[in-house]
Amino acid sequence: MRGDHEGLRRLLVDHAGKVLALLRKEFLRVLDFQEIEDAVAQASTRAWRSGSRFDPSRGSLGGWFFAIARNCARRVLETKGKHATLSLVEDLDSTANAVMARSDDAAPDKAMATDSFLADVRRCIEALAPQQRAVLMADFAAGGMAPNDELAKSLGTSKNSIYVSRNNGRRNLRAAMAKLGHTFDGTSAAALREWQ
Repeated sequence: MRGDHEGLRRLLVDHAGKVLALLRKEFLRVLDFQEIEDAVAQASTRAWRSGSRFDPSRGSLGGWFFAIARNCARRVLETKGKHATLSLVEDLDSTANAVMARSDDAAPDKAMATDSFLADVRRCIEALAPQQRAVLMADFAAGGMAPNDELAKSLGTSKNSIYVSRNNGRRNLRAAMAKLGHTFDGTSAAALREWQ
């Protein structure tokens, strides 16, 4: 609270290990070990800067540090989700363009190749679990990552559940498209606008 370096060292020695373990358990399926460690490092910086705001009457030091670290992990996950969504959109655009380029420059063939590709995307999305499908469709409609708060509210679930559904939905969509012979990492906003 006084900005003493020894205080920060003691906070980390006494609580960082347990906080790291709790974050690993909570974010196991959506963040890797390095990302969780990054969240704890960010939390350390935030705790150092806002140490004067810690109020022992509202809870323990470990609980306060965990709350900060959990929020940092959520920000890491949100940033990761935004980057993944952009990557997914770019990858399907590239794949759709490659499909059209392979169709011998004949306009009817290009249209058939694109229609076939979009039909595969439709089938794969329809095969997803309902919440995964809803989250991905909301993302596509938003042209990026749809707001997690709004999705959680409209689907009657938690923000963590939205994160997990988004990640699992993307992975399952990629796998389903790969089984159909499409080698790409995601889906395209342009192709889905055409589909819708």
